[in-house]
Amino acid sequence: MLFANRDKIKKGGKRFPFLLIGVVLLFSGDCRKRLADDQIVARVGDVVLTKDAMKREIGWEGMRPEQENEFVDRWVNRELLFQEAKRLGLDKDAELNWQLELVKKEYLINKLLERTFAKKVKITDDEVKSYYEKHGDLFKVTEDEVRALHILTKTKAEADLALKEIRAGKPFSEVAKEHSIGIFRKKGGDMGFFKRRDVIPEVARFAFRLPEGKVSPVFHSSYGYHILKVLKRRRKGEIKDLSDVRKEIIQSLRVSKERSVYYDLLFQLQNKTKVYVIAPENSTGQRDTLTVRNKQKNFEESRK
Repeated sequence: MLFANRDKIKKGGKRFPFLLIGVVLLFSGDCRKRLADDQIVARVGDVVLTKDAMKREIGWEGMRPEQENEFVDRWVNRELLFQEAKRLGLDKDAELNWQLELVKKEYLINKLLERTFAKKVKITDDEVKSYYEKHGDLFKVTEDEVRALHILTKTKAEADLALKEIRAGKPFSEVAKEHSIGIFRKKGGDMGFFKRRDVIPEVARFAFRLPEGKVSPVFHSSYGYHILKVLKRRRKGEIKDLSDVRKEIIQSLRVSKERSVYYDLLFQLQNKTKVYVIAPENSTGQRDTLTVRNKQKNFEESRK
């Protein structure tokens, strides 16, 4: 690892993946239409997996086309377990219907919110600029930082060849994609901004010494042979450039606007739908009567 102490990247995922798998199996698993043999990828008992279904479900699960074999193995295992569960009568469990209803509600709510946000949440360049100017302290650099491109190779000969190509005028990012074995290879070697304590000492030594735009010589560490190019430096106390924090600002504005739209939607639905609630007593023996509108008002006031 080039980074000395960096959190592991959290991978996103769909909500309720196993329950959604159950929904698919429950409602599509018993299809017994006659199919041409060349359309069938796998069969478990009387249940078949077709090529079209495989492609569709691979897409739903966010898998890549080259992961077909992995998907088929998982499908067979799931189907075996699913059929055994049905044989034991577990599909008649009352909790199953409750779980399926939860999944259905969650899915439809998310779709509704996605559609509503797409229509009503717009963020302009002026809003981004205004936020940046009003909240400059949020973007103050707390420690010296460097943004650099990086190449890592196994041997010195490979690193020397890469450096020769760079000095001959070939873009560093292209050389990194072709020669580097580091984790930033697909990004053209771009490490992003990092602090001295974020990287191993060998990388820090060159990264925080080189001027902007300069390329290091080949240097060695226990991970292999390295080449660095410093793109940009940020000094402690400086305000980060708008271009460096634009995505962060957009995300902050989006969260705020989506929350406001969310409460607006609930308020509108509450006004046109009969809602009757017997609120439980709180610790003082009184009933909490805070409405959606009250919550929205509190939220709006908290933003001022």
